[in-house]
Amino acid sequence: MKRFSVGQKWIIADPVLGTFFGEVIYISDEGQSGTVVITDDQDNILDTFTGNAADFQASGEWQLVE
Repeated sequence: MKRFSVGQKWIIADPVLGTFFGEVIYISDEGQSGTVVITDDQDNILDTFTGNAADFQASGEWQLVE
């Protein structure tokens, strides 16, 4: 999957740093690009990713939550 959709959720777990969540809040280029808000397990916003969906998926061990 190389496309985003609004509301799509992602998760990544790190044994040292904890669990992080990503939620797509905006898409462009028919879902090929977008903005993902990244939070921790207490809903604190830590960062945002804006860019290509393929780059986001390759940036770590992000798993799509279905």
